[in-house]
Order: sequence, then C-alpha cells, then structure tokens
Amino acid sequence: MKRCIITGGCGFIGSHVVDYLINNNHRAFIIDNMRLGKNHWGIGKENPVLHQQDILNLDACTKIFDDIKPDVCIHLAAYHYIPFCEKNVYDAYALNLTGTLNVLECCRRSSVKKFFLASTGDVYAPGFQPHREVDLISPIYVYGHTKMLAEQACIKYYESSMSTSAFIIGRLFNAAGARETNPHLLPEVVHQIANGKRRIEVGNTWPLRDFVDVRSMASIIAELTLNASGIDIVNIGSGSPQTVTHILNELVSVLPFTVEIISVPEKQRPNDRPYLCPDINRLFKLIGRSALSFSVNTAKDMFNEFDVLNQRA
Repeated sequence: MKRCIITGGCGFIGSHVVDYLINNNHRAFIIDNMRLGKNHWGIGKENPVLHQQDILNLDACTKIFDDIKPDVCIHLAAYHYIPFCEKNVYDAYALNLTGTLNVLECCRRSSVKKFFLASTGDVYAPGFQPHREVDLISPIYVYGHTKMLAEQACIKYYESSMSTSAFIIGRLFNAAGARETNPHLLPEVVHQIANGKRRIEVGNTWPLRDFVDVRSMASIIAELTLNASGIDIVNIGSGSPQTVTHILNELVSVLPFTVEIISVPEKQRPNDRPYLCPDINRLFKLIGRSALSFSVNTAKDMFNEFDVLNQRA
C-alpha cells in the first residue's frame, strides 16, 4: 500500500486516478482548491482524505506533505482549458509553472519516491504524423508553453536533487468521459443536450484527434507512476486518430432521440491543429498496453452523469 498525494484530485482526470488508487488498495490524499473540482466520495475510512488548498501556497502544501509523508505524488492540478489560458496568461503561468515548482519542492523536501507530471500533447510542434517523445517541442498555445516549462522544471529537479526518485512526465491526449470540469467540446455538447437542445452548433469538425476514455487514461497514469524508475517522458493515448465528426456521431449514437450537430463559422478556431495523435510505442514498452479510445461506453458514461439516456426528444 502506497501513500499517494494527488494534486487536482477532485478534477476530471484526477478523480478517476483517485478511484483507481483506492480500488487497488492505496491511500489517496487530495490537494485541490475546489474552484472546479467536486468531492465524489464523501468522508469515510475507505475514501480519500481531502485537503482544500491551493498549490500556489507553498507553506500550506509543505505542511500537508510533512504530515502525510507520501510515497507518491501525482501532479494534475493545472489550468488546461486552452481558451482560458489564452485569455488569462498570468494565471496560466502562475498555476501551471509556479504551482508545479511548489509541488516539486514539497516532493524534494519530503523525499517522495515517485512523481508524475501531467503534461500535454500540445507541447509538440504541429505535424501530420503520430508525435514521438523525441519530436520537436514547439507549442503554439499558452497552455502548451506552460507545460513545456513545467516539463523542463521537472527534469532539472530530477537532475539536480531528486535523482534517487522516479519521474514520469506524461503527455496526455484528449481525455473524454464523466466528471469533466471545463467546457471542452464533448462535455459542452452533452450539457446542451441534457438541457433539452436538439440542434447543436460546434466549431471545426475536420481535425484528427486521439480521444481517450478517461478511466483508461487514469489507470495508465497510476500504473506508470507506481512502476516508474529513473525518468521517462511518455505519450498517454490510444494511438488511434479519429475526426471530430466521427466522435460526435459516436457520442449521439447512444441517444434514444435524434440530435443535429452542425459546424458554424463563428465557433471555428482559425489556427486549429489539423492533427494531434501520439506514437504509443514507448507506452507499450513500459506497461504493455495503450489507453482505450473513446467508445459508446464512454458516451454512455457522459450522458448517464445527467440521466440523459432516459430523456425523450
């Protein structure tokens, strides 16, 4: 049994990581400021311990680490909604970089044995082939740039003072599923349908993306971290690119009524990446599997959260 701190553990991906750890008999301790996150567990011996705190408060986080003495830290707390980061540049760099430095310093002081940083496929330069971990890093958005800097901070911490620990830098691709906390495309469509809309307007539907079931992604994050040695940078995805059109069609295919989804110019992002999908050979080498793609089961999870599948047209 490991004692695991999960920053952002009440968020979208983090809550599923917490579920995986608890279900596999590990102790989970959450640090979350609760601006967007939700406590999905309540209070109980088998549930995680929630510390409502901001990772920008180094003194408070240091005390939490001192009290818990964790073996593992899975660092997921971040601003990761691209439009928010583009409009709130200072806040994005403060949380995603300074917050990461604070968590790394807490890990160093507490001699944490295994550390995970949630980075992103958005650090890669745009391209039309599956991105490999050795490919050029040249992010085009503020979000990707904050994560590039966070990656570099992790590498320097590892090299300078934490080389006896094990680090995983996970470059995550498009997670999808229940408990989303930001208005990304798929959850926004689900929310509109849950509120009774049957004609949905969206932006670009032609890009190719690797949409990944969030529960599967969470299990891989936990497994990679718990089995880490040395330092690794790893793409975390399914390796199966699909058009946004295909994913939207699969999403609404589980509904008992018809929904029309159309792309409108005012919602289309002019500098959208045409392709974002990982090469997953490194992931296979480490744990022998990739994440699962978005499927009808993922779609059902998203709609069941709002009891949509029992609605009528």
